[in-house]
Amino acid sequence: MNRREIATRLATRLGVLPVLERFGSRPGLAVLVYHRVLRPDDWPYDRDVIEATPEQFDEQVRMLKKRHDVAGPEEMVDLILHPKKIKRLRVAITFDDGYLDNYTFAFPILKAHGLAASFFVPTEFVGTRQLPWWDRIAYAVRTTTRAVLKLAYPKPTTISVDRRNPFLAIRGVLRAFKREENVVLSKFLEGVEEACGVALPTEAPDRQFLSWSEAAEMQRAGMAIGSHTHSHRILGHLSPDEQRKECEESRAILAEHDLKADCLAYPVGNPLSFSSTTQACVKDAGYRSAFSNYGGVNLPDTMTSFDVKRIGMDLDESARHLRARLALSAVAQRQIW
Repeated sequence: MNRREIATRLATRLGVLPVLERFGSRPGLAVLVYHRVLRPDDWPYDRDVIEATPEQFDEQVRMLKKRHDVAGPEEMVDLILHPKKIKRLRVAITFDDGYLDNYTFAFPILKAHGLAASFFVPTEFVGTRQLPWWDRIAYAVRTTTRAVLKLAYPKPTTISVDRRNPFLAIRGVLRAFKREENVVLSKFLEGVEEACGVALPTEAPDRQFLSWSEAAEMQRAGMAIGSHTHSHRILGHLSPDEQRKECEESRAILAEHDLKADCLAYPVGNPLSFSSTTQACVKDAGYRSAFSNYGGVNLPDTMTSFDVKRIGMDLDESARHLRARLALSAVAQRQIW
């Protein structure tokens, strides 16, 4: 039993959760971020971006609707721009990357419960079978027969691979990819290919990302389609001109498809993946707000519209865990777990 389960059971047994939800919650905006809603069985790519099965997501959305005041996309942006309107804990739902399962699984579940979410898409990926760098890396590490991987770029790194459980090795390689020094994507991927002795696939057999028509259908149903840049490169690794181009190109392409792109989510979203320069580029490109992927609950007095913090999800998250985590995060005013 992990710490999350122990804490949840204890809070439930002691009757703490209802008290925290009723009296302990302070004004704030808790923005949840998902990537994929999918069953992970035999999935050959990156399983860490699968944060819920369809059944789990349905259970979580049902709980959120019952226990929390969930803000739709337009209201969420209004609260970000006018934080004094936040008088209690509010919750919002977002998705990054624009995978096809966002349309096939998450969208119908949200509609069935009468809720709406914001979906941030990299415009280069829309409608394609393209495998992004994290899925390509995960595939190579999962299929390599080597017990040790030696990477030379961006700095020498040795990673052991447990064939029975390759996920730690996958995470290690992805951490190396996200280093500030990694500014040449192709060079890093060539190094992974050489270290694994596996040719990195560039496409999957089936379409991976939602199409323009599917995105438009989601927008008509009340969902918001925002930008996750054009190519999903880590903005903090790019020059100011390259960052500006990623932001502007994505917004222009979305506008061509009549998709209102008021907001952007930073790829990766940790504090090293964007900077004050990045925030200026996003603002200059015409976006009203931008989302990171760390930190937790946004407080009215400290919230900034171009670094809206979000709470990451994971596949071990039950509705009961999520309920406890939101209650504790609201009291602590930071992300719990």
